[in-house]
Amino acid sequence: MKKGFTLSEVLITLGVVGVVAVLTIPGVMKNYQNRLYTAQLEKVYAQVSDAVQSVMNDEHVDNFYETSAGGATVCTNADKGECTSGLGYFLPRYFKTIKKNCLGSDSKACMSSTQGFYKSVSGSNIAGAHGNYFVQTITGASIGGFYNASNNCTSLIVDVNGMGEPNVAGRDVFTIDIRSNGTLADYGSACLPNNIGATAASCTSGGTMDLYSAASGCLNNVIEAGWKMEY
Repeated sequence: MKKGFTLSEVLITLGVVGVVAVLTIPGVMKNYQNRLYTAQLEKVYAQVSDAVQSVMNDEHVDNFYETSAGGATVCTNADKGECTSGLGYFLPRYFKTIKKNCLGSDSKACMSSTQGFYKSVSGSNIAGAHGNYFVQTITGASIGGFYNASNNCTSLIVDVNGMGEPNVAGRDVFTIDIRSNGTLADYGSACLPNNIGATAASCTSGGTMDLYSAASGCLNNVIEAGWKMEY
């Protein structure tokens, strides 16, 4: 007669399986989450690129900063997206949105202005988001930013899953500059056609800083890795 497993053998086997699961599942989950964030980032990146090209085509110019979108935000009713220029004009018109003018510190916000809501990869607190205008799209991403008149440059901050966790610069929060020729770059490019912005190596992992600076370099890092998050 074939002998079965004893109770002690079964318990030992289950113990080994449990140890292996404890050691491997966190890594598997992290890799899955990172793939999810990069897929969402790639989608938002494409949406921003398409929207920039659309406004340039609609207004028949080859310079984003000659469009109504490429300047300071001027609104008659920001909450309704009734704006004549800047991001307040661009974001509600060229993205399908569920929230408009939604930077804040309450439950209605799509990006938080609260200190410590966002963190660096190492877990350090970061200053809250700031900018001229923010929206949340129907896919759940939050997009907003500011226009710098001194160098004629619009910089965006993107949270690929809105207010959902982890709210970490370089994980689900990234920065995008809109170059004058309509192409996109990482933060710090001054929106110049041949400037890539912050290098991949500068994707930060620590420090208490501005959210834009904390996320800078991470977009380039992900793109150069073939839309993978390897840090």
